[in-house]
Amino acid sequence: MDGTGFGGGDGGATGEAGGVGGAAPQSKGVVRPDNRVDVRRLPVPHDVSALARHVWIPRWDLPAGEVLAQPVLEYPGTNVVIEPAVAALYGPQRGLSTVDLRGRSWAVGVLLRPAAGTILTCRSMADIAGTVREVPKGGRLVPAVRAAMGGRDPVDVDDAQVDGAAGDGTAVDDAVVALILDWLRQFTIDDEGLLINAIVDDVESDDKLIRVADIAARFSMDQRRLQRICRRRIGYSPTWLIRRRRLQEASARLRDDPDSRLADVAQELGYSDQAHFARDFAAVMGMPPGAYRAEAGR
Repeated sequence: MDGTGFGGGDGGATGEAGGVGGAAPQSKGVVRPDNRVDVRRLPVPHDVSALARHVWIPRWDLPAGEVLAQPVLEYPGTNVVIEPAVAALYGPQRGLSTVDLRGRSWAVGVLLRPAAGTILTCRSMADIAGTVREVPKGGRLVPAVRAAMGGRDPVDVDDAQVDGAAGDGTAVDDAVVALILDWLRQFTIDDEGLLINAIVDDVESDDKLIRVADIAARFSMDQRRLQRICRRRIGYSPTWLIRRRRLQEASARLRDDPDSRLADVAQELGYSDQAHFARDFAAVMGMPPGAYRAEAGR
């Protein structure tokens, strides 16, 4: 895998990213799902739910020479991704990110909550967003996950090891989740972290929050303070947060309901008109919503 980009978005699921205490995590991050990528999403228990949304484990086996591009609208949080040869913390991208998959391999990722990036890195997310960093305190986690998944680099191991890494091993996945949970438990949530989690939760779940002023009023704060908190804890503005939720919803709607009218989608997402929706969509997705819908239906 080149870079990251699954971002908790996986294999065409719908619903909100998350999944605590046994609820099935779902996502709208991957905007061009492909069933050749098998992704398991596993919930996290309540004691780490302020730090992580869920664990995601993709496996793929592509023909030699084929490259599968996976464009992603990432959630407002960092991802820690461990692969056979690379491990890193990835800050969320401002626009559409793309991951290129090749050959036969796997990855193990944890989609972190908005609070977690600053806690893990001891840095403002304004510095982390859009960048790639070392896995914080990952000296034991990374080799342990690779060992559990069955090898470091499929090119350098025998077929039995590759089969173990690429197979659908529930026991293996459970063991990997346990390693990630142990790693997460060394970090402690802070009050501002709980606040930014709540802000993001509300924006993602309440489609009535369509203006920065709406969010500020919901949380009884002035807009300047809201702007500062968002920049420090997610790396972007509250406007970005609203737009990201809208575009994730729009892309999922256009994939799942190809007969939907663009004007209806725009209205449901709180846009003033279809033209405004189309401009927002094309600016990030690289194509107008009608073209995306046609491509998704092929």
